[in-house]
Amino acid sequence: MQRDTVNDYDAFAAFYDIEHAHFLEDLDLYRDFAELCGPYGPLLEVACGSGRLLLPLAREGYELTGVDISAKMLERARQRLAQEGLLSRVTLVQQDMRALHLEQRFRLAFIALGSFAHLTTRKDQQQALALLRAHLVTGATLILDLSNADARAMENLSGQLLHQGTWTCEDGSLLTHFVSPAASNTRHMLELVHFYDQYCQGETVRRTVTRTTFYLFERSELELMLEQAGFVVKDVYGNYEMAPYELQSPRMIFIAEAR
Repeated sequence: MQRDTVNDYDAFAAFYDIEHAHFLEDLDLYRDFAELCGPYGPLLEVACGSGRLLLPLAREGYELTGVDISAKMLERARQRLAQEGLLSRVTLVQQDMRALHLEQRFRLAFIALGSFAHLTTRKDQQQALALLRAHLVTGATLILDLSNADARAMENLSGQLLHQGTWTCEDGSLLTHFVSPAASNTRHMLELVHFYDQYCQGETVRRTVTRTTFYLFERSELELMLEQAGFVVKDVYGNYEMAPYELQSPRMIFIAEAR
């Protein structure tokens, strides 16, 4: 995950895994494009987090590089890969996507679950896209998955406290995630304050508070930035079933080809 002043996934790396343990709605999308790129990679995931996508793709025989800025997220990825004997197929690198520097070029790169939107300035966005292009061979594919309808709905819920879910942890405690959104009055941006409450019956609640910030992209501006960075936008999908993008689509998923 990408940190930008207030984005610090180290603070809730363990909670992230609990919340996303069973989320695989997007896996088929990346698997399908990996197959199109030829047998077994190499593939690049930027903002790979704790390995939610690295692990199943490595199981299928792909060679991958996973890049993330969070040391704790990468450590969790390393542990999960080691448990299944898959570390030899995955290279984990701690880097900021705005300063990406790897000794390899790839046939497929992707940034999942809206992580690219943590870059909230045009300079950072352009720099990250240019570096991604530099790490891809000509004809390679870049996939950027951004939240659309949910993020925009939260713009109208500033100041409210929204229940994201409650899960049972391995130690039997319960984890509840609340989020409070705040829309910017001057920029197309959304700040989320996250409250993670962990508790057992009869015990004191342990609360972790952190913030994430998301830039709310318009389709046309990101298409232009991709073209300026050396990509051709091939498709824009509105969900993980690859339906055409519409204004109210849940996702905005860009498929771009490196020129």
